[in-house]
Order: sequence, then C-alpha cells, then structure tokens
Amino acid sequence: MRVFSAFRRRSSLVNTRRIVVLRAMALASTSSARLPPLQPPHLSEAQQELFDDIVSTRAGVVGKEALFDEQGGLRGPWNAEVASPHLGKHLERLASAVRHQNSLEPRLYEVAILVVGVHWRAQFEWYAHERLARKAGIAEAAFPLIKAGAPAERLRGVLKPDEAAVYSLALELMRTKRVSAPTYAATKVALGGDDRRMADLCMTMGCYSAVSAILNMFDVPLPAGEALPFLDQPADAASKQQHRAGGRDT
Repeated sequence: MRVFSAFRRRSSLVNTRRIVVLRAMALASTSSARLPPLQPPHLSEAQQELFDDIVSTRAGVVGKEALFDEQGGLRGPWNAEVASPHLGKHLERLASAVRHQNSLEPRLYEVAILVVGVHWRAQFEWYAHERLARKAGIAEAAFPLIKAGAPAERLRGVLKPDEAAVYSLALELMRTKRVSAPTYAATKVALGGDDRRMADLCMTMGCYSAVSAILNMFDVPLPAGEALPFLDQPADAASKQQHRAGGRDT
C-alpha cells in the first residue's frame, strides 16, 4: 500500500512538472520572426496601401494589442499579407467579406472558425477568435469542449441547435475531409434550408484554413505574456529531440 501511495505521489509530481514546463514554454514562445515586421516607412506603395487598409478595418475588430506587435508591425496573418500585397489583399478582402457580408450570424461562423483553428492547432487563431466568439454569444461552457475537439454529441445542449449543427459539420469536414449526406442534410435543415448559408459556411472554413496555414508556417507569436492555447510541443523542439535520438542510435 505504501509503495502504491509513493507511486501515485511520484506520478502526480511528474505530471505537475510537465504542466509547469509546458506553460513556461508557452509563455516564452516569442521566437524570432520568420518574416521581418513590415511597417512604414519601409513599404512599397502596394504594401502601404494594404497596411493602411488592414489598420483601418481590423483595429476595431480584434483590438490594437492583437493587431500590432511590440515593434509596431502587424501581427497575425496580416504581416504575411503585406509581404505579398497583390495576393494578400485578396485574402484580406475575403476575410472581411466573411465578417461583413456573410449570411451566417457571427455566433455561427465563429463556431466554424474555432473548429478550423483547433484542427490546425493555430495558436493565434484561437487566441483571436475565442474572444470574438464569446462576444458573439457562444456559451462559455462550449469553449473547453470545442478546444478539446469533443464529439458533436457533447456539444448538444451546450450550443444552440444551429450552432451545434455547424459544429458537427465543421468537425466532420476537418477530421475526415468529407461531409456525409446525413450531416449535410441535418446542417442544411438547421440553417433554414438555405443554400447560400451552406456555401458561406464552406467558404468561411476555407478562408480560415488559409489564415491558419499562414499563422503556422510563419510561427506567428501571441502578444507578450499570453499563454498558448494549445500546449503542444513546438515543432522545432520535437525536431531537435528526434535529431538527438537519431544521433544516439548511430
């Protein structure tokens, strides 16, 4: 019995240490930028035009802390968009249309965006859109379930029926890369049988899959002091560990 108790204490201590290490790694995740911060006056005419457009349209939505980094450059996907303004302006226009010309209410498209962020483990995506989803009226109890990728059944009764239908379809699409006929039909009924709303749901997820790819490829950091939503081992650390393991084997 004493041996079992000692084992439980040791396991608990190991788990506690692991959580502390992961949280420390999360808070320290201000790795050097893969893209240099692009800001005036060192911008081309096309870059400056897009920079100004992003600032004027996004500051009131995400807030200045999320929009700007500590040096005054753009954070999130926006710095990458400015790096390639001729393509970036079109992604920005699509994202703006998702927010302002969507036939879905914010509470619905934000559920879909959160599911996409979880699928990609996109740290900045969850950081920004958890706040927007909360503002849109998503139930507080839903956030840990969505973040954990909980089965759709567990969200029923937590989300509103149409929100739960959107969650179910988004989760299925992200996980299987397909949507079954029953899921599609049930979601369409929940959205009033409206084909435009179904199309807008799909394009919303496509837009934010592109945004999440940008965030992950360029390893976009969160504002200083913010903990990472997903306590996954950083890819660089995992790569180094594999390299060291390979060295021991050879």
